[in-house]
Amino acid sequence: MKDKKALRKEILAEREKFTYEEIDLMSDLIFKKIKQLYCFQQADTIMIYVSYGKELNTYDFIKDCIDMGKRVVTPICNPDKTMSLALTETFPEGFEKTKMGIREIPIEKAELVHYSELDLIITPGLAFTYSGERLGYGGGYYDRLFEKLSPNVVKLCPSYDSFLLDEVPVDLHDTPVDVIITPTKSIFCGVSRKENFDFMD
Repeated sequence: MKDKKALRKEILAEREKFTYEEIDLMSDLIFKKIKQLYCFQQADTIMIYVSYGKELNTYDFIKDCIDMGKRVVTPICNPDKTMSLALTETFPEGFEKTKMGIREIPIEKAELVHYSELDLIITPGLAFTYSGERLGYGGGYYDRLFEKLSPNVVKLCPSYDSFLLDEVPVDLHDTPVDVIITPTKSIFCGVSRKENFDFMD
């Protein structure tokens, strides 16, 4: 198996081949499916990553969730590799680009939300396995957050079909995710009560 650094480099290079039109189409398919999930419909407070580059596009989804009356939270990445969670009542108004090019609410202007208030996290990642193992970008921000969460918080990841792999390299601190949604697949990872996650009729 490739190590994390080599696999990240390979996947990022493959991801760059997608056009923004292709990404928008795949993102639309994925987030339509997510809106039909029981775990989404029952969630009051949802944390959503703010996409950048060739990530699956969350911009319209964030706006839709706000319009639906969901309590939306977006991440602020801190220098110590932790995340603060910002209440997000408008988007993209009030956001500024960081040095990395990611849009965040400046922490001095943010109304912060405690992680214990989360019901659902829409989590980014580069690649996933069918059992929920996740290859992130290497910063460890989400793994540090996952360690603090109640098991009741659903960790849901949108993914490209081509980056759903048989295996990815993992470390002891890497936390598996619960649900992976691609344009063609819906994977409920190790969930004993699938009805708590599955699609509504």
